[in-house]
Amino acid sequence: MTRVLRLAALVPLAILSVTADAAIQARMPICAIDMGSNSFRRIVGSFDKGRYAQRSIEKRTLGVGDDVTRHGRISDAKLAEIDEALSAFKTSCEKDGAAPVVAIGTSAFREAPNGARVVAIAAKLGIPMEIATEKRESELAYLAGSLGQDGHAVIDNGSRSIELVARNGSATRYVVFNLGYRVAYETFFAPAADPEAAAQAFRDRLRQEALKAPFMKGKKKLVGVEFGEMADVLFEPAALEGRVFTLQALKHRLHQITSSRANEFQVLEKTKDLDRALPRLVVAVALTEAFGYSQLELTERETGAGLIIEAGMKTPRQ
Repeated sequence: MTRVLRLAALVPLAILSVTADAAIQARMPICAIDMGSNSFRRIVGSFDKGRYAQRSIEKRTLGVGDDVTRHGRISDAKLAEIDEALSAFKTSCEKDGAAPVVAIGTSAFREAPNGARVVAIAAKLGIPMEIATEKRESELAYLAGSLGQDGHAVIDNGSRSIELVARNGSATRYVVFNLGYRVAYETFFAPAADPEAAAQAFRDRLRQEALKAPFMKGKKKLVGVEFGEMADVLFEPAALEGRVFTLQALKHRLHQITSSRANEFQVLEKTKDLDRALPRLVVAVALTEAFGYSQLELTERETGAGLIIEAGMKTPRQ
């Protein structure tokens, strides 16, 4: 916690959120760079009168979280990759006519003792960047999942952490724990010979975490952020935005996978992005059930979209 506060202190308060001048331009597209622990996303969009419009999204896998785990910090080689990625994203933003350009770093950057180096790299390129606290990341996840409406419960399932967040009025409550899809797959599935036992162990752990978040129960709807790969890999193709999965359908699909014969699961393991999709399916089942919902609604908006929505909500109405 001390390290997070120290990093935050290095960032001028003026750039910890979109500035007032930037908010005035919010009806024009904003370019938000979501610097996740595994992937970076360049999101161009706008938010006005409760409506979010996304013009484009571009993704790059950088694996910053793995780099931090391996080296105990962000390595010099990875810093150079980040510099190149941010520079390319900034150029693309300018070509798209999207302004301002803002960036946010999440879990891996909180953990890295030299995360402030990345803030300096971004500043050199003219990109205001913040390293989000758990509270800040949860607030943005809520905006992405709810479009700023009250009374929602949002699950944001990233590569290293999961955010559980709900809001009623001005009261936002959240819980964050490090069981994102990369951590979960390596912890429960990669070393296990029995997928059913692995899924059960993961579900048991998720139920324990759910006990810390009773505020997630009884809301208007339960929304899943960053569950797109689960839907794309493990279910029939369909539009992601607003797609609803019943708890029954989620449990049925999980049972199909985990009760398959060993040779069948070995074939399934070769499916592209299964390591991203299967842990998210377990999360969807365990948390939808634990919080007492009959269904989970997905959104294609990701955490970085929260910056765009936030700017639109601050825009003075004419």
